[in-house]
Amino acid sequence: MIDYLKNGLFNIKSDQMDANTIHESVVAGVKLKGAPLIILFCAIIVASVGLNTNSTAVIIGAMLISPLMNPIIAMGYSLATYDGLLLRNAAINFLLQIVIALIGAAIYFSLTPIHEATSELIARTGPSFFDMLIAFFGGTAGVIGITRKEKTNVIPGVAIATALMPPMCTVGYGIANSNPNYIFPAAYLFLINTFFIMLATFAFCKLLQLKQAEVVKERFNKIIKRGIIIGMILITIPAAASAGYVATNSIMNNNLTGKVQAFVNTEVNSSTATTMRATIDPETKNLRLDLVGDVYTPEQIEMIKGTMTNYELGDYQLEVVQDIRTTLFNYFENINSAGIQEGEIVIV
Repeated sequence: MIDYLKNGLFNIKSDQMDANTIHESVVAGVKLKGAPLIILFCAIIVASVGLNTNSTAVIIGAMLISPLMNPIIAMGYSLATYDGLLLRNAAINFLLQIVIALIGAAIYFSLTPIHEATSELIARTGPSFFDMLIAFFGGTAGVIGITRKEKTNVIPGVAIATALMPPMCTVGYGIANSNPNYIFPAAYLFLINTFFIMLATFAFCKLLQLKQAEVVKERFNKIIKRGIIIGMILITIPAAASAGYVATNSIMNNNLTGKVQAFVNTEVNSSTATTMRATIDPETKNLRLDLVGDVYTPEQIEMIKGTMTNYELGDYQLEVVQDIRTTLFNYFENINSAGIQEGEIVIV
């Protein structure tokens, strides 16, 4: 059974290309002249437009046509096979691609009339531990696809999952607007994706035992291992800290939301009055309730305030708004914060 799983069901070498063909395929992907250079610039502009207009479909299209992943895979492959010449060429071409991407994105975001940050841009400023997992397993799938005799849709899928182009264009947006809050987090996300795709490529090429260059392997093994360990430490610690911070905040917010929900449903809402909106400000320790229905007297509100300690909300100040006009305005302002929509305009 174990032999069947190892040599049959999970045998990754059964449809693998020969080592020379794999090498030629990787080397061909590194070249950045003519068509690949034009495609890269087109991908940069398409991704920038997608980020600028908040269009997910356009961003996905840019990731599909971008050749940015090829030199990363080549660097991982060259480390695994001790090919110093290929590593140098891949690194130079990769740096050139980064420079072209930054220049193109910065020029676009400097000229575009839309300078507000969209949700797609903001999404590239919050790297986390999960991005490492996506990059590593996406890179693993990518190198498996490259080494197969029969090509599949793995590579386009990896290009979308690992998302190399959008964070680089977000750095260009930060440069164009002189905003370091976009430059550094997006650059860090790009670094995470790059490093873990390269690491996955290195590990899988080692697993395949591809032909290696004639060098002093023991010495190079030590250098590469040290570099990988140092890189993982330097990259993983900030991302793990970010993931821990987000998880802690999420737990605290969910806990606070549950307390407020129990307090409002038990002590405030009744058959004749209900809360349309509860606004919590943990920094100022303020809880605002917008009520509709019967108006509570000052004495009743004081009684409600006295029950807040039962829900671990004793350190919060309670603000009750019972003006129906103010409450309804605030409610509908929240529902339709973008202003009147096209579908709400009727011509008779």
